[in-house]
Amino acid sequence: MEQSRRELNKINCRRRILKASRKLFSTKGYEDTMIEDIAKKAEVSKATVYNYFPNKESLLIGTADEVLERVRDLVKNDLAACANSEQKLRRVLEEAVQASVDYLSLSRKINYLNSCEDSALFATRTHMMEVIMGLIRAAQSEGVFRADADPDDMVDVVMGIYLIAQFQWSHIDRYAPEFLHEKLNRFFTAMMWSYYAGQ
Repeated sequence: MEQSRRELNKINCRRRILKASRKLFSTKGYEDTMIEDIAKKAEVSKATVYNYFPNKESLLIGTADEVLERVRDLVKNDLAACANSEQKLRRVLEEAVQASVDYLSLSRKINYLNSCEDSALFATRTHMMEVIMGLIRAAQSEGVFRADADPDDMVDVVMGIYLIAQFQWSHIDRYAPEFLHEKLNRFFTAMMWSYYAGQ
């Protein structure tokens, strides 16, 4: 069913507000950015921003949810050409890392908040781990990963790779996309080696 023009306008307005908030949070800093600044940058009224996002934290949640939605959409629609679920898992990891590169300091703040159980962003981390768990279990059932390996441990390793890319690779925002792709793949293979069937 086609979306109405009104629904599309709402989606586009929400995206403009999120894009403006990401840019401002990254350049001015989260604490120094006011809702008025975001409204001006998005070319909407302050009331419109509040209509979509009741506070600044909800803008962070919106940004994290956009990345999660991109990952879910990738798994659902764009990975049919992958030979198996292990390849899909590599692509999901790359998508999640790549999505954070343009707004690295903001992504690091979101990732910190994702790790705090009392944060409203904690749920996004849980949902991302569910996507990863689904791909790991599928790869185990396909015989790519060892069936006797603990999938929770494997999720931790994949999330660890993501966090290393975020926090340890200090110049990741300067990496060429090809270099980032190759580095992530090398790292994934090294970190997941013991989980492959036949190892």
